Parts: sequence; structure tokens; C-alpha cells
Amino acid sequence: MDRKSFLKQNILLGGVAAIAPNMLIASNAVATQEEVFDQDLILEFVFAAHKSLDETQKILEKHPLLLNCTSQFKKGDFETAVGGASHMGRKDIVDYLVGKGARLDIFNYAFLGFDGFIKKMVATYPQLLNSYGPHGFTLLHHAEVGKHKELAEWLQSKGLTDKIFKGVFG
Repeated sequence: MDRKSFLKQNILLGGVAAIAPNMLIASNAVATQEEVFDQDLILEFVFAAHKSLDETQKILEKHPLLLNCTSQFKKGDFETAVGGASHMGRKDIVDYLVGKGARLDIFNYAFLGFDGFIKKMVATYPQLLNSYGPHGFTLLHHAEVGKHKELAEWLQSKGLTDKIFKGVFG
């Protein structure tokens, strides 16, 4: 093989080698974007986490990627399974889901009694005191249902008296 042919061949092969992985990634991204969980299944999982550890475990064992899926109960009213378990006071379910790697938000931390974290977040971002979680439940509700009296009293001392902001979602 002469030098010119060798260079042409290697440039062509090098270009294909550089482009092929990106083409594979792009084709996989398109295929997987179409594959999403049915909203009814997400809702079933989130509802189960409100009331039944056994049912939550059964569904998650069958569909482990549901762990951090979010249902939309009403327009803008988003809720994860760990969020539902938190505002219902189901520590057993929260512990199970967190043990599986569930993502937490400020309401979950209030339920679990991470007082220092909540106080620092509210001190840094005072508007969080009046933020609302699923269905309009407040940090105060989550602290109380989690039986964290000191945190609940602190939130009240900062002016939060509502346990739920009604009418947030229409």
C-alpha cells in the first residue's frame, strides 16, 4: 500500500471512529426518551407510599426506576413517593425509600428532623418558610407529623402558622 492510500484509509477510519460513538449515543437517546413510565403506574406507586410499606416494596421491586418518579396530582402539584410518605407520617416507608436512594427535598428533611439543615436553609433563603410541598403542606406540617416539636416551634417563631396552604393548586 502506498503512502497516499494509507493516509486516505486511516483518515476515513479515524473519522468513522470519532463519529460512530456519538451516533450511537444519539440513537439510544432518541429510543430511551420514548420509553417512559405510564402516569397511572407512577400514581399507583406514589399512592401506595402514602399508606402501605408492603405495596410500596412490591411495586418498587418490580419497577426499581420508579423510585424518584413524580406524579402530578393537580396542575403544578407534584409529588414523589417519599414526599407522600413524609406528609402522611410514614417513617417506615420513608426509611425504606431513602434506603433505596430516594432523593429528598426540604419537606422530607423537616419530616425527618434535620433541624439544623432546615434552620440554615430558612435563614439563608427566608422565602422557603412559606414554600409549599405536595398538596400545599408546609414545613410546619412536616415537622409536626414527624414529631419534631422543637423544629415546629422554631418554624412558628419565624411566623409560619399554617400547616397547609389551601387553594395553592386551584
